[in-house]
Amino acid sequence: MRRAGLGVLFVAWLYGVPFLLIVGLIRRTSSPYLATRSAAQAFGATTDTLLTTALVLNLALPVTGVLLARLVRHRYWTRHFGWSLVGTVLIYVAVSIAQSAATAPLIGWTPDDQEPAPRVTQCIPTSGGRGCPGG
Repeated sequence: MRRAGLGVLFVAWLYGVPFLLIVGLIRRTSSPYLATRSAAQAFGATTDTLLTTALVLNLALPVTGVLLARLVRHRYWTRHFGWSLVGTVLIYVAVSIAQSAATAPLIGWTPDDQEPAPRVTQCIPTSGGRGCPGG
């Protein structure tokens, strides 16, 4: 049972973290049609959650795996999770390269919305001899 649990933890790191990162980066680089400002903020918040969760799990899963494998004295999984820490560093390096190449921040960015500008319904005259348009 402990071997299966450690295996599930390793597979969650090996496939889950890259999946969340790829989905988050695709969402960050896409330009969705969002009708309102609140929809754009919700889209940005969901993308931020995906990227933040992936970056946290990228460190938490291998460290937890190393600690649990050492606790049960399982050398095979201790070695695998030890090497996965190298993969953790490589993922952080890849994300930092993507961050430096991006034109906007990866986390904390909200896409543009398609909400129309409010229609002017009242004219307020200004000084300088200019009247309201249309009379």
